[in-house]
Amino acid sequence: MGGRLQMFCVWSGIAFVVLYGIFFMGVAGYIPPSPPSWTADQVAAFYADHRYAIRVGQVGAIVMSTLLFPFWSVITAYMGRIEIRKGRLPVLALMQFGGAVLLQVFFVLCSMLWIVATYRPELDVATIRALHDAGWLIFVMVFPAFTMQMFSIGIAAFIDDSPNPVFPRWAGYLNIWAGLGGTGGGIAVFFYGGAFAWNGLIGFFIPVIVFVIWIIAMTLLMHADTRRAARTPVTPAQTEPALAS
Repeated sequence: MGGRLQMFCVWSGIAFVVLYGIFFMGVAGYIPPSPPSWTADQVAAFYADHRYAIRVGQVGAIVMSTLLFPFWSVITAYMGRIEIRKGRLPVLALMQFGGAVLLQVFFVLCSMLWIVATYRPELDVATIRALHDAGWLIFVMVFPAFTMQMFSIGIAAFIDDSPNPVFPRWAGYLNIWAGLGGTGGGIAVFFYGGAFAWNGLIGFFIPVIVFVIWIIAMTLLMHADTRRAARTPVTPAQTEPALAS
C-alpha cells in the first residue's frame, strides 16, 4: 500500500468523527438524542420543524460514514499481516472487516429511517414516531458486530510478537474495553428514561465516547507505524516488508 494512500486511510477515521458529527449533530440536531418518552405529537413536531435540516444532515451523515471504509480496510490489512506472519489464515482480519461492513449498514439504515420520516408531510404521527424509534433503537442496540470487531483486533494485538507491533499489548486491552463499552445500549428497548435508554449515559453517551477514544488511539498507533515504515529503508534482504512502501 502506498504511503500516501495508507496515511489517508489511517486518518479517515478522524475525518469521519469530525464530519459525521457536523452533519449528525450540527445540522440534523440529533445530539443530544430526543427522549424516548416523547409523545407521538412531540416527535412529529420535531420532524415538521426541522424537516430540511434533518434531510440535509442525515444525507451528509450517510456520505461521511463511507470514510470508515478506508479506516476499516487499513486495520484489516494490518491484522492480516500479523496473522500471515504467524503462519495463520487471516481469519481475525476477515471477521473484523465483516463486522465493519455490518456496522456501516446500520449507520446508513438509521439515517434512512429518519429521512423517510421527513419524506411525506401528510404521514401520520404514529408512523413518524415508529420510524424515529426504529432508527434510535437500531443505532444503540445493534452492538454485536462492533463487539466482534473490537475483540478480533484485541486478539490480533495479543498474538503479535513482532519487535515493533503496530498494536501493542495495551492496544489489545483497549479494544476489549471498547468492545464491552459499546454494549451499553443493548437493552435500551426496555427503558423509556434513565441511564440505559437510547439517550442515557450508558445507552448512548458512554458507547459514543468509547468509540471516539478508540478511533483516536487506533489512528495514532497506525500513524506512528506508517511514519516509522517511511523512515525505514527497504532492502532486498528484508523478509517482512512494511505495510507502507
